[in-house]
Amino acid sequence: MRTPDPPFDRERRPVARRWARLGLLLMLAWTAGSAKAERQPTEHDYFEQLPVVLTVNRLEQALNDAPGAVTVIDRETIRRSGARDVTDLLRLVPGYLVSGWNGAQPNAAYHVPLDDFGTRNLVMIDGRSVYSPLHLGDTHRGMMGVMLEDIERLEVLRGSNSAAYGANAMFGVISIITRHAADTLGGELSASAGGAHIQDRRARLGWGNEHAAFRLSAGQRADSGLRNAYDDRRLRQLHWRSDLRPSAQDDVLLEAGTSELVAGEGFPSSIGNPIRTVTSRDHYLLGQWRRQLTESEQLKLSADYTEEEIHDVAPYRAVPGLNLDFSGKGRRLNLELQHQRRLAEGLRAVWGLGAKQEDALSRPLYHRDRVTMREQRVFGNLEWQAQPRWLINAGLFVGRHSWTGTYAAPRLMANYLLTPDHTLRFGATRSVRAPTQFELAGDVRYVLNDVLLGRTVAATGQVQPERLASREISYLGQFRDLRLTLDVRLYREELKGLIGTAPYRLPVSLPGTGSLVDDYVNKPGLSTTGVEYQLRWSPREGTVLWFNQNLIDLKRENAALYEREPPRHASTLALFQKLPAGMNLTVMVHALGRMTWRGRKDQLPPTQRLDLRLDYPFRLGSTRAEAALTVQALGGDQSEFLPSSSFRFQRRAFGTLRLEF
Repeated sequence: MRTPDPPFDRERRPVARRWARLGLLLMLAWTAGSAKAERQPTEHDYFEQLPVVLTVNRLEQALNDAPGAVTVIDRETIRRSGARDVTDLLRLVPGYLVSGWNGAQPNAAYHVPLDDFGTRNLVMIDGRSVYSPLHLGDTHRGMMGVMLEDIERLEVLRGSNSAAYGANAMFGVISIITRHAADTLGGELSASAGGAHIQDRRARLGWGNEHAAFRLSAGQRADSGLRNAYDDRRLRQLHWRSDLRPSAQDDVLLEAGTSELVAGEGFPSSIGNPIRTVTSRDHYLLGQWRRQLTESEQLKLSADYTEEEIHDVAPYRAVPGLNLDFSGKGRRLNLELQHQRRLAEGLRAVWGLGAKQEDALSRPLYHRDRVTMREQRVFGNLEWQAQPRWLINAGLFVGRHSWTGTYAAPRLMANYLLTPDHTLRFGATRSVRAPTQFELAGDVRYVLNDVLLGRTVAATGQVQPERLASREISYLGQFRDLRLTLDVRLYREELKGLIGTAPYRLPVSLPGTGSLVDDYVNKPGLSTTGVEYQLRWSPREGTVLWFNQNLIDLKRENAALYEREPPRHASTLALFQKLPAGMNLTVMVHALGRMTWRGRKDQLPPTQRLDLRLDYPFRLGSTRAEAALTVQALGGDQSEFLPSSSFRFQRRAFGTLRLEF
């Protein structure tokens, strides 16, 4: 049984003092914001009309028509947040937990920390999935493979979306949409430096016209990670985007890029996880062609190719001459055709088909040269205005996995328009996570001088996909007189067949006879019940407040087999305040209740983190410039993953200078 959070006592008074200091900062910012400043574009338009989302069910929809709760983070919010990684931005999304087993491997989980790699997120950059085909399907490295300055917006569906995107769209779907090349003509230079040895550099060059526009972005992010950890990182990136308009009916998007992450890993005293330097390289190509057949009909053809290469080798000190090797390559080729059409008044549909192939090439991980998975898919989503107040969203995705067979993921959502500004949503969806290549075929053997010393993983390939059934009731309201929007989601999620490891003894007929090895199997699942909400309020010109919170209750089918535990409450308060002289202040507070990223013995105490950012935009002739100061963890160092570890996120401050010309 979970121990309840203790009542307020003397030991928790420092927490209260932090909230009191935050209140004082908010009052000062409010006072400063009341000063008359030069009239600038404000957030007023946001409160006049709800945003349009592009990726939830593959149809362009107003936010209140979408089949689920969606958080949109635009590029102005991204810039003012002070974030350096996409995972940092997810603190602004209700229900997301952000941490990482070290500072070089940031991770995000929606509702429940089921793994260390973000395996159950689906993350897409301009429609290209970035989960790893090599090992455990992680997305944490993929989320680092985009520059925040190149992002136009994030659309985060809070819930599952296998009905639109298939396997792996289980716990949260993060769609990253980069800026159109025509919106980034000219040049940009920026640099950041400060605590934790932060050294960030970026350069961008854009050119072209309305018929053909191009962007080239290059940059580096570097820091020393967590205090006392061996996790220094250097991330280098190069990205190319071309937007072509060969005719009035056709649009072509071409993208290519590469990134290299060099990061420290391991523990000085560990035999199985010694300190070492790991190098990860990723390369991608993306092509999309859209043809507007009529005003209400569109055809889209897309193809993308992703390749990753990881070099991760360290000596196994217990056996001289033996190496621990987790290196390998992963490849994915994906093709898709999509057709969108208005079938009748109040009736729109999008359907499509596609195929992908994933290859994992790693003899150390699979004891063979290549493991291949293929999948074919067909999908369809329907939007039907059944009555003036009722909008029905129905979807179905059917996939055929070469290892685990055919699966189906349906969704049915009904949106009821109480008034033009207030919408109720009801619905249910089923989603799937297919086992990764490693969970199906992992075979880790340790060989020295042609002698088998042992095996640690020998997957039998019998594991089946995880399945999630979700039901929700949600509300989206816009209070125009108050300039406030409120998005509330009540949910129940039931996960069956949770994939995990189970030891078994190898039979006589297999290499390593008698060894105790791990296989991947389906275990008893879990269920979550909770409510999450986000409130956005602009009480006065130049002031925007965000408040997000998730309250959750977790039940396990077998508590002994699953010890990871989410916080019962997770909250974020953010203030975006315009100050005199064109300055901007951002204040963000993140608060979590007790939780565990791994086992019960590693329970984290309640934590609070306070971040500040102050920026000053100015001009140098015709050049637009901005100077900013960001302070993270103002209240002091804190544990973020393991409480017993000396690895801590330290208070850090860094400055940023950005020039656009």
